[in-house]
Formats: sequence, structure tokens, C-alpha cells
Amino acid sequence: MHYHTIIIGLGGMGSATAYHIARRGQGVLGLEQFTPAHSNGSSHGHSRIIRQAYMEHPSYVPMALRSFDLWEQIERKSGKKLLKRTGLLQVGPPDSSVIQGVQQSAREYSLAVERLSPEEIEARWPVFRIAPGQIGLFEAGAGYLRVEWCCAAMIRLAKDAGASYQSRTRVESWRVADDGTVEIVTEKEVV
Repeated sequence: MHYHTIIIGLGGMGSATAYHIARRGQGVLGLEQFTPAHSNGSSHGHSRIIRQAYMEHPSYVPMALRSFDLWEQIERKSGKKLLKRTGLLQVGPPDSSVIQGVQQSAREYSLAVERLSPEEIEARWPVFRIAPGQIGLFEAGAGYLRVEWCCAAMIRLAKDAGASYQSRTRVESWRVADDGTVEIVTEKEVV
């Protein structure tokens, strides 16, 4: 069997890749050693935070902004509510890497991030007790993704777009053939 792309592992990254390649009309095979939503990878459990004001570096922001658009498209196509906007409060000393990073991303991309004093945080969310000298940054549009539902939705959408999918298929090896194609050897076949 020949495919344009073979993806090994269909967690968050693999299922998204399969979906986006398949919707472009290219032949895709997704191979998953386990079953969807297994606990042996990084895409298991109920949720993953999604935000726009990345503290790690502002270069993430354009990708984050695009991802919100893509998640809304996937929700419409799948009929599943995958993204829950709850807001995200990050607290720390004003000179901490978290606070500085969020502020830099927000400044560079004009993101809506609200700066809050300890008193303002405690008035809004009485459960919190904030140490003196710390501040909070609240991003109202942030939230979480229902990660296992996301993977399942993208696998289904990939299949609807023509992708092939095999679960419980362990990859044993791969090699580059003499003609330059890549052969994936599974416990069942060579693709």
C-alpha cells in the first residue's frame, strides 16, 4: 500500500496532522499502537490549557491565535464542544519569567490581558490568598481543550476526508527503499 504521508502515533499532534493532510486530499495512513485516548502518551486525560499570551516567547502567539480559529472550525465540523473558555489567571512577582513573558507577548500582539493587584484578585476570586508583592495577569479568552475528545474528533474528521487509520498496530521498523520511498514495517504489513 502507498500513501503520501504515514503518521505514527495519533495523539494530539498526530491526529491533527492526519486531519489537515487528509483534508488537502493527500493519502494519509495513521498508525496507532494503542487505541484512541490511551494513557501511554501526552494526549490523555481530560484537559489541556490553551492561551494566547505565551510566557515562553512571543513567537508562539501567531500560532496560538491561529489555533483558536482552527479549534472553532473543528468544533463546527465535528459537532463537538472541544474548547471551553474559562479565563486564565497567572500570578507571580512582577519580575518573574512568567509575568514578564506574558506581558511581553501581550504587548507585542495587543492581547487582552488584565493586570490585577492581590486585592483585586482576592475580591474577584475569594478562594485565593495572594502574597504581598505579587500581581496577577488575567487572560479572559484562555481556557482548556477537552484533549481526548479533540483527538477523537480529528481522527474522525481525517477518516471522513479519506485518511486510513489503524489502531492496535505496532510499528516494528522503518527503512528507506532503493527508490527513495520510506517503508514502514508493522507487525501486520509493510506500507
